[in-house]
Formats: sequence, structure tokens, C-alpha cells
Amino acid sequence: MASTATTYLHDLHHEARPERMGSVLPGIVATAANLGGLASGPLVAGAAAEWLPTPLITTQAIFTLAMAVCLALVLCTPETVDLELPAAEPPSRFVLRPGGRRTFGAAGALGAFAFAILGLISSLGASVLHGTLHTDSHLVVGLAAFLMFGSAAAAQLVMGRLPLPRVLTVGAVVFPVGLVLCAVALYHPALWLYLVAVSLSGAGSGLLFKGGVERAGSVAEPASRAGVLAVFFVVAYLGMGLPSVLFSIALRHFAVQTAMIGFAAVLSCGAVVSVAVALRDRPPGPGALSAQSARPS
Repeated sequence: MASTATTYLHDLHHEARPERMGSVLPGIVATAANLGGLASGPLVAGAAAEWLPTPLITTQAIFTLAMAVCLALVLCTPETVDLELPAAEPPSRFVLRPGGRRTFGAAGALGAFAFAILGLISSLGASVLHGTLHTDSHLVVGLAAFLMFGSAAAAQLVMGRLPLPRVLTVGAVVFPVGLVLCAVALYHPALWLYLVAVSLSGAGSGLLFKGGVERAGSVAEPASRAGVLAVFFVVAYLGMGLPSVLFSIALRHFAVQTAMIGFAAVLSCGAVVSVAVALRDRPPGPGALSAQSARPS
């Protein structure tokens, strides 16, 4: 749904405002919606666990209601895809512009590294808060995840109109700083420092993720844009899940502080290298995702 909705937003905006083909608004809304939803979920769950009866049932009921509303809204929106394409000419799902493989690889790496810390903190943050920072509040656990994802969305909104090189450069600086502070907060346990650390790392990851989306879209053939973004999101969500599993395995052999330092170093180096490659490679095709006007498959 994430990749399709991202493409759909661009198509809807182009049809409503054809004179604004180069607008960055659809990209800002799409990326902020992804991370804004990830931010609101833990906060609602934390509040429900803290104050509402039967929190597991309550949170699922809230989610079901929200999805029902979204379904009704989607059914009311117009179709932007040509459904009468000749059967003999099925559109390709994944086609990059010539010379776009390395750029797409860098974009996928940006998405994976950006989501790695988001997945790591959201999945293991409760254990860290309970075991290392000695916090028992479910609301605080949800607040930490909310600050992380919310900072990612806020950073995109604040810097969304800046040139992509500047966005990626700021992200490459803020992201490692947040990771270092996460490790420091575990060596010198302090709740306020941990919350600041996850906020900074979240802001950095949000900027890296935004740059990854734009780079991936810029090298996609217009008719395969949805498919290319789908692959990008698959890579990003693998980045969200796999490091969390590896971190859990590392905790069997190392202290949580040592494991965090190792992961912070790997993620920081990977993000910086990916940014360097993404900035060095110019998009091989004309325009970026927001400037592409062809309809997706």
C-alpha cells in the first residue's frame, strides 16, 4: 500500500494541478504520512496500555475503524491508471532508466539504513527502557517511538523544499550524532538524553529516507514508477526488520551498550557511504519523481 499510495498522491496532484508538475508537495505529504503513521501508532498503543481496559482489543478496534475510514475515502477518489491497456502490451513492473542501477542501489541503501534504526528502537526500545533506564511506564515507551518517528516526519516537513543534496548532507550529519547519543544514553542512563537521542536519530533517518525515495523515483521509467517504488519499500522494510533480529542475536554475546556501539558504527558508516554515492551519481533521466507526469502501471 505504501508504494502505491506514494505514486497515487503524485498522480492525483498532477491531475489536479497540471501547471505544478515540479511541485515537491506530493513527495512531502507521502513521506510524512508514512512516518507520521508510524509515529502515531506507538503513542496510541502506549496510551491505551497505560489507561484503557483490554488494551490489545482496544488498539485493534481503533486500527480497524481507521482502516474502514481509509477504505471509504479510497473508494471515493478517482482512478489515475489507464485500465484499457492492450493485453498484448502489459506494462513492465520494474524498469530503470539507463545507467540508473547504482543510483537505485544507493537509494535502496538509504532507505534500509534509515529504517534500520527506526525498527531497532521501536522493537527493542521497550526492553532498553525497562532494563537499562528502569522506566515502567507504557506511555513513555510509546512516547519514545513517537518522538523518533515524529521527528523523522517533522524533519521532512521543515526541510522538504530544500535541494536534495542539502537534505542528504544534513541527514548524514544528524543521523550519526543521534546514534552516538543513543549509545551514550545507555552507558550513562538518563531518560531525557535517550529521548533526545532517538529524536535526533529519527530526524536524520527521515531526511535519508526522503532522499532515498526521490532518488529511486528519479531513475524509474515513468510506466514502472509504482513497481520501482515497491522494490524500494521492500528494501527499506527489510532494513527495518533484519537489524533488529541481528541486534537480538548480538545481545546473547555482548552487553546492550557494546552492541549499540557496534550497530551505531555500522549504520553510520553505511549511511554516509550511501549519501556519498547518491550525491555523486546524477539521475540519468530527466526530472525527479515529482516532475514525472506519466501514469504508473
